[in-house]
Amino acid sequence: MKTSTAAFFDELGRRRHEPLLERINATVRFDIGDGASVDHRLLSIDKGDIRVSSENVPADGTVIISESLLDEIINGRTGAMAAFLRGALLVEGDPGVVVFVQRLFPGRSASTAGREASGTEGPSS
Repeated sequence: MKTSTAAFFDELGRRRHEPLLERINATVRFDIGDGASVDHRLLSIDKGDIRVSSENVPADGTVIISESLLDEIINGRTGAMAAFLRGALLVEGDPGVVVFVQRLFPGRSASTAGREASGTEGPSS
């Protein structure tokens, strides 16, 4: 797993409580992989209290995502909802998990969000 991805989940585990999720009671499993190798991160959310583990157990929603795309989301180069809408990440179970889990990711810059919304990658040559 990429360093930024591991650091993101480690930080969530250390944070223990996320005020943005105080109305949420759910489990969300991330299946993170590029090819044959898949890492699992299970977020157990109880009224904003977050526990992170590497358990591969059933969850309310499962986000299936490549390691490179998750790294782009974590680093603010793309958005989770945009990736979901274009089919770059898959959700099994409750698709609402993408809506509340995206609150955990760092925000994107205005220029990145604007390019993503317009479908352009950057300035024209």
